[in-house]
Amino acid sequence: MIFNRPPNLILGAFTAVFNVVVLVLASQGHPIDPTVVAAVNLAAAAIITLIAYQPPTLNPGDTFNVTTPAGQPNVTTTVATPPAADQPPVPQTPVAPAPKPTVPNPPAK
Repeated sequence: MIFNRPPNLILGAFTAVFNVVVLVLASQGHPIDPTVVAAVNLAAAAIITLIAYQPPTLNPGDTFNVTTPAGQPNVTTTVATPPAADQPPVPQTPVAPAPKPTVPNPPAK
C-alpha cells in the first residue's frame, strides 16, 4: 500500500495524470514517441508494484488484526518478544558401556 491506498488506485492515478500530460503536449505540436510513453508507463508500473507489494514487517510489541472465519470475532493481538536463543548444540562423545563385573568362580569342592 502506498499512502494507505491500494496499488491499483495509485497506478491508475499515475497513468491517468501521465497520459493527460502526454495528450496536452501532443496537442501543442510536440512530437511524442509512443515507445517512450509505453516505456515510462511500464517503468512506473514496475516501481509502484515493487513499492506497494512489500511484505509486511512486524516487530516485537506491534499489534495487528487477525481475521477469523465467518461467525467468529476478529482479534487484535501483539507480537511477542522471542525467547532467548537456544545454546548451540554440543557434540556428545560416545561413551563405551561399562564392563560387566566379573564374579570369580566359586572354589571347587
